[in-house]
Amino acid sequence: MPGEELPAGRTARLRLVRHALWLVSLSVAFGVLSGIFSLVSGWRNHSLGVIAIGLGVLADVVGSAVLIWRFRAEQRDPLSGGPREQRAAAVVALALAAVCALLAEQSVAALASGSRPGTSGTALVAAGISLAVLAPLAYAKRRLGRRMASRALLGDGALSGIGAATSLLALAALVLYDVLGWWQADRIAALVVAAIAAAEAWHTAGAWRSARSGSLRRG
Repeated sequence: MPGEELPAGRTARLRLVRHALWLVSLSVAFGVLSGIFSLVSGWRNHSLGVIAIGLGVLADVVGSAVLIWRFRAEQRDPLSGGPREQRAAAVVALALAAVCALLAEQSVAALASGSRPGTSGTALVAAGISLAVLAPLAYAKRRLGRRMASRALLGDGALSGIGAATSLLALAALVLYDVLGWWQADRIAALVVAAIAAAEAWHTAGAWRSARSGSLRRG
């Protein structure tokens, strides 16, 4: 009824949902700009580490966009949270798997061909900005995901964390190549990120499968 006060638990949950919406909306806004910038910079400089940043950030955009849909639905109808949570978790798992596959394929091909990455101030700036923004975003999403028991938000936090880790590895790889000539570092860094993405994709998909099986049994 209009004017009727919500139960305390419902009010607290709505505050968490609003906070989650703010975080994932920020991810989308930053990710679109940063992801495209990183991809263009990495492509021009033949740096898989910087390309990996762009892929990770754009995958995070996909996961965050789905979570905007999921949490807005919960704002309108609290009972819709469960089914939409499972679908959002599935999309996040797919985004993680796509990042893993693309990075692994590109890294192996670059190592086999012996191609060298380039270095530029633009690539370093792209990695630095992504690290500065994505690290606190990942922490905030993971922390809130645990409070909300949201596997999808936890997975999206992992996507942000992968973006931050990729940025740190890309920075280290570019410095190692520029100072010591270790061109393999850039490619190996991308492979490490691919392995992390694969592990998190499996974990997120496993949680989604468990939740879906439980729903089917109840049905």
